[in-house]
Amino acid sequence: MVGTLNEGCTAKDVILFILSDHAREELTLNRSMEFGGPGLSSLSIDERATLCNMATECSGRTGICEADEALYDWMERAQGLDKERMRALSVMPDEGAKYDGGVHTIDLSQIVPMVAHPGDPDKGIPSDPTNGAHISDIGSVAIDIAYGGSCTAGKEDDVAYYAEVCQEADNAGLQVKEGVDFYIQYGSGQVKDLAVRKGWHDLFLKVGVKLIDPGCGACIGAGPGVSITPEQVTVSAINRNFQGRSGPGKLYLASPLTVAASAFTGEITAWKNGFFD
Repeated sequence: MVGTLNEGCTAKDVILFILSDHAREELTLNRSMEFGGPGLSSLSIDERATLCNMATECSGRTGICEADEALYDWMERAQGLDKERMRALSVMPDEGAKYDGGVHTIDLSQIVPMVAHPGDPDKGIPSDPTNGAHISDIGSVAIDIAYGGSCTAGKEDDVAYYAEVCQEADNAGLQVKEGVDFYIQYGSGQVKDLAVRKGWHDLFLKVGVKLIDPGCGACIGAGPGVSITPEQVTVSAINRNFQGRSGPGKLYLASPLTVAASAFTGEITAWKNGFFD
C-alpha cells in the first residue's frame, strides 16, 4: 500500500475496492493475504483489523499486516504487552520473498467511498468524487435500515466514525431520517465503555440511534437490524451481504461513515466533512 486515504474514506472502502478489483479466486483462494508497504502505516490498528477481518470475503484463509512501531505501541498500551519482546518476536517477509498471488500496489489516495451491491461483497462500486455524495451506477437508493456494528465495524475507530457524523448532524439540528432505523451495535464492552466516557453514547441516543449491546447481531441474522420483508433495503457496515444472511431484504455494504450519513439522508450517501452544513 502507498499513499494515504482521503477524507471520507476508511479501511472498509479499501477492502471493498480490493474485493471489486483484485480478489479473484486465482489470486486469493485459500491463501493468506498480506498487507504492507508505507501506506499501511497511515492506518490505525483498528483499521488494519478491518482489512484482515474481511480477507475471508476475498476467499482468503486469513489476512495479516506487517508489524510496525504503531502496532508495538498499541500492543503495549492496549494489551499490556512488553513492546521490546513483541518487536523481537515479530516476523517480517524475507527480502525477495515470492507471493503466490502476486504483489499488488494499492494507492490509498485513489480510493473513494465504495458500496457493494446486494448479494455479494465483491460487487463493489465507487462513488463519484466529482458529484458530491452520489454513488455511481446506483442512483438514489432509499433505505429502511442503517446498521453499524459487528466484528468488522463495531471497533473503537468505527464508533468514532459514527460519532463524527452524528455530531455534525446534531450540530445541524438533524435527527435520523423518519422511516429509517439506525442501529449501532458496540463490538465489545470495552468499546461501549469508551463511547460512554466520550459522550458518544448519549449523542447517539439524542439524534435517534437505536443502540445494541455487544454481541453477534444482524450479521448472522440475529436481533435488531435484520430485515423483515424482501422489500426492505439496508445499508450496513458488516462484513458480508450474501442474500438472506441478514434477512430477506436487499443489503448494501458500505463504510461506517457512509452508513451513518445515509441514516440522516434516508438514501445511500457518501459522507464528507461539512456535508450537513
